[in-house]
Amino acid sequence: MRLCLLASLFALLSGCATMKESDTARTGVEQLLISQATDHALDKVDLRPVAGAKVFVDTQYLDCVDKNYVIVSLHQRLMAIDCRLCDKADDADVVLEIASGAVGTDRHELFVGIPEIPLPPPSPIALPKLAVFNRAKAMGTAKFRVVAFDAKSHRAVINSDVALARSDYRHWSVIGSNSVASGTVPDELKKQTGESESALAFSHIARKQSTER
Repeated sequence: MRLCLLASLFALLSGCATMKESDTARTGVEQLLISQATDHALDKVDLRPVAGAKVFVDTQYLDCVDKNYVIVSLHQRLMAIDCRLCDKADDADVVLEIASGAVGTDRHELFVGIPEIPLPPPSPIALPKLAVFNRAKAMGTAKFRVVAFDAKSHRAVINSDVALARSDYRHWSVIGSNSVASGTVPDELKKQTGESESALAFSHIARKQSTER
């Protein structure tokens, strides 16, 4: 009898337990979508004409989210071809300019089921959404223009075409089954960390649901 009472009390206490979740303002997936699209776009820029030169990178025309990552990624690519980065245009052989045409994310979601239903006021409670089938797609887009010219003669050294690239994160789920993730971001995470696709999908869904509350 005592064991039954203790078990009932334990069940009541555990049912009242709550878990506090703290997240950053932007999800890791969103930031990876942007950084991966940035990397893919910059990989399309042919920097070989300035190999070995002293280069000043002019970023005054670069106006986008995660600007610092774009700048450092460009620096890394220049140093990989033996360029010397200069703090002033007067000290450089070449001035390189970079401008952003688009750096951001988009998301599209499709679900079959019952949407969230708010209860009549003054109740602040809403019946949660019940999705029988859920499919979501998030895309990262990066578009850059890179030009370079001789610091003294101002003759063109690089006049690149638009460097445009996209990254993606897709997941779908059916009620009663595990979620499945795919796309360039899950592929990179799996390659670099060994994290499974189902775990990636679950973490993305959990984060999304927490932000919608």
